[in-house]
Amino acid sequence: MMYRHLVRAVQLLAVATLAACAGDPASTNAPLLPTAPSAAEMGALMATTPLNRDVALRHDRSVARTIGTNGGTIRFPEVGLTVTVPPGAVTRNTRFVVTALKGTAVAYEFQPHGTTFRRPLTAVQSLVGTQLPLGGAVLQAGYFPNRSLVDPAGASALVSEFIPGAVDARLASFRWNIDHFSGYIVAW
Repeated sequence: MMYRHLVRAVQLLAVATLAACAGDPASTNAPLLPTAPSAAEMGALMATTPLNRDVALRHDRSVARTIGTNGGTIRFPEVGLTVTVPPGAVTRNTRFVVTALKGTAVAYEFQPHGTTFRRPLTAVQSLVGTQLPLGGAVLQAGYFPNRSLVDPAGASALVSEFIPGAVDARLASFRWNIDHFSGYIVAW
């Protein structure tokens, strides 16, 4: 099983590298493609299996909200995600953007990228409409530094950090904390 994940991870890396090299660098009209991960980003990547949606998102979908020092909540009912910003997490009004990545993988990019918080945010993902793993698999969040590391078909992803979380069976949800903005995926 781990060998299959490793093979898939290498395949994803090869596709990302080819995508980054395809096209004429001198052309100013070339479409923008996701960039290949940098050497620093490739430092300690681990293969994981994403939690998948029953129905793939055909396009990226985003929500935005400006939240200040009193905190607030970002609700994204279309994809079953709620992010709570506690009071004191930010020092000034901050425009938060959450983007659900197209495909079946339950994966998100959070903006402004690189923002760190004085108090951790709480993300809650509804598990309704997802394909929960059978057996003893434990859900967790994974940090990915570059969207090219997530297979849109939901077969695999490469992450550089795992963040523990908790499943609430009564509410059919998974909860984890976020201390900085980047990309996160729900996986096992």
